[in-house]
Amino acid sequence: MSLFNLNMNIKLLSYNIQSWDVNDRRIKGILDLIRRHNPDVICFQEVTLFWYSLLKKELSNAYAFTGRDRFYNDKVEPKRHFERNCVVYKKDRFKAIKTRTFWLGPDMYNPSKFEGASLNRVFTTAVLLDKKTNKKTQVISTHFDNCSSEIREKQGKVLANYLKTQRSPLILMGDFNSEPYEKAYQLIKNVLIDVGEECGETNFTYHGYEKYSPMRIDFFFKTPDVKVESFELVKDKFEGLPPSDHYPVKAIIDF
Repeated sequence: MSLFNLNMNIKLLSYNIQSWDVNDRRIKGILDLIRRHNPDVICFQEVTLFWYSLLKKELSNAYAFTGRDRFYNDKVEPKRHFERNCVVYKKDRFKAIKTRTFWLGPDMYNPSKFEGASLNRVFTTAVLLDKKTNKKTQVISTHFDNCSSEIREKQGKVLANYLKTQRSPLILMGDFNSEPYEKAYQLIKNVLIDVGEECGETNFTYHGYEKYSPMRIDFFFKTPDVKVESFELVKDKFEGLPPSDHYPVKAIIDF
């Protein structure tokens, strides 16, 4: 018999939904995946204004959304593309005590990016109160730079320094664009536990529809007091293909 109370555990999903190439198959596939797996908390990445509006329209009966856009110069990045990394949670299960978006740049409190970075990058935090257990946990969603390992290392230092100031329990999920041999990943792993590694699931998370080299770059990190019942990559297909170029990462946890 499982040591976990099925009524008290929490199902989490981290999902880079792929902002570009919007089509009916992908929209239906992403919504179908979310509804079938029915997570309690979702960490989204690459949520443009279009995806934000669509997801809120389709899911807001059950879920509340946190996280602001990363904001960049609209002459470089059109406003409709401004991405955010949302932490989304079931309203009947959780209450958000505190939420905030920080920048992975020289000024984490205001829109900023390191010199050489392609665009602003952010991490969104939400301290959630579980109404069933009256316990709090902080959930973070992030997405690192896709062009430079040096920039990702700087972003990793910003996030790692933030993590060192926070209380347990804490969960960090997202697309780090960093494989485990990179310093950005190692900076985070020096502070938190890589759940995929702990559970023996280290297969690639980015598949690129087999057009690009697969990589393990989507991670679920945690503090030691978070207990993991299960961890998996969600490889569901819709009309013959995955809905996004990343496989979602799913875990069931308890404290």
